[in-house]
Amino acid sequence: MSQICPNCGAVLADGERMCMNCGKVLPKKVKAVVKEENQFSAINQGMYQNTQLTDVKRQFQPTMAASNQTYSKERNRSVKSTTERNKKTKRISHAALNINLDDKAFDAQAKALRPTEIETGSGNKSKSKLHPVANKIGWTIALLVFLYFLIGGIVILIVRNSSYDFEDDPESPIVAYSYAEAMYNYFDSGWWHFRFTKGVTFTGEKDGDKYELHFTKINGKRVVDEIYINGKKVDNPNPMKHYVRDMFAAEQKP
Repeated sequence: MSQICPNCGAVLADGERMCMNCGKVLPKKVKAVVKEENQFSAINQGMYQNTQLTDVKRQFQPTMAASNQTYSKERNRSVKSTTERNKKTKRISHAALNINLDDKAFDAQAKALRPTEIETGSGNKSKSKLHPVANKIGWTIALLVFLYFLIGGIVILIVRNSSYDFEDDPESPIVAYSYAEAMYNYFDSGWWHFRFTKGVTFTGEKDGDKYELHFTKINGKRVVDEIYINGKKVDNPNPMKHYVRDMFAAEQKP
């Protein structure tokens, strides 16, 4: 930008501080003028930038408005879908269904909704206090049944594998070496069972007669102390000698 010398009026080149015509040094107000021009230039530049930002905002205003409308539609659609589903399952109270979808305070109403307003399918608002107690009782019964079968199985296994020292008899030698083997050889069929009141019992059938043998422990040995035939108790002071020994001496089955 050219300058004019205030002394002689000669035109000076841009940036010259001294007039080449008259030798006059340019006054300081020239700097002020330049400075003012720079200030106004900066202001103009800032106004131009602000104008650009305003144009960008105007450009995106339709997009933002469309986004807000889309959000409102999606929110209303989601609320309506949830409300209809809750109506079918009857899991929401009548007070919760009276939500005004056009109300501006919808968000506040949604936040105010508490789980206490939800109803159960049966209409009961509170669970029964007996339910935890019944649950504990059920688990206790199941545990006792499990322990009963576990203990019974262990005791039966011990008795089945036990034996007894009988006197030698050449006419009827001992063939079986355990109660399980003796019962299998002697009876046509039979089964073992355990009861807390009677202990281990073997029930078998032989030639149409039904036998019931009750086991007990005497002097550290497993013995049969009672025998029932067809429901009648055998009156014999030594059933091991007169009945059980014959079972141990029975012919071995294949």
